[in-house]
Amino acid sequence: MKKNKKKHLKMHLVSDSTGETLRAVSNAAAAQFDEVEYEQTTYPMVRTRTQLERVLKNIKKNKGAVLCTLVDQSLQEELEEFCKIEKISYMPVMESIVNLLEKDTGLNAINKPGGQHVLNDEYFKRIEAINYTLEHDDGEGQKNLELADVIIVGVSRTSKTPTCIYLANKGIKAANYPLVPDIGVSKELDEVKSPTVVALITSAQTLVEIRRKRSLELGLKDKETDYINVHKVEEEIIAAKRIFANKGWPVIDITRRSVEETASAIMNIISLKEKKENEQ
Repeated sequence: MKKNKKKHLKMHLVSDSTGETLRAVSNAAAAQFDEVEYEQTTYPMVRTRTQLERVLKNIKKNKGAVLCTLVDQSLQEELEEFCKIEKISYMPVMESIVNLLEKDTGLNAINKPGGQHVLNDEYFKRIEAINYTLEHDDGEGQKNLELADVIIVGVSRTSKTPTCIYLANKGIKAANYPLVPDIGVSKELDEVKSPTVVALITSAQTLVEIRRKRSLELGLKDKETDYINVHKVEEEIIAAKRIFANKGWPVIDITRRSVEETASAIMNIISLKEKKENEQ
């Protein structure tokens, strides 16, 4: 059966700050359309007419939908007028939200570029969590495991690292520990008391497919090893489940979960544990 060719769409993200907000919004929206390939171009720190003119020239050469977060009214109006003339789709992402807040609060917006990136306690907590997570990836830094908010355990290629990075961006210190066949749990992990420990698992078939792809990337396509042998992988998963059960760790099956969904489930586990401890 012939597959439908994916549609190609160019998107221009024009921001007076880092462009992170626009990327997050556009990526979330783009994820709703499987049959579309997106080519994003981000223009950060656009705060002067000269900077905007350079952006407009590039958009004119490579036409595509325009999303913007420009709080300078004159720049936003110029960009909007340009899009009308060039017949390009245009959306000021922050405008409708700001208008709603102005209406409900009775206050006027301060129109501060990059206002979403205020250096408050939450920001520094997130940076601290990211640094901790990077230093405790894949079994590293085990002497400081007690400082973690959560420790994620699982066999190789169960999305431990991306899940930890996602949690770190939420201000959660997340360490991860890889379970290696015939080695088991380290002394440091075995002795932790404070952090929540969560185990990730997936089906053997899914794991083999992911590992096989990784092996191809490493140039090991002709080597059939225990790492990608489905029977060995099944044994590895059974052994891991046995350890999880003995330790009493909550287990999340990530087979049909995205990283975001897995992280959300972990945050719920952390929240329930904290609630239970506060009630005691």
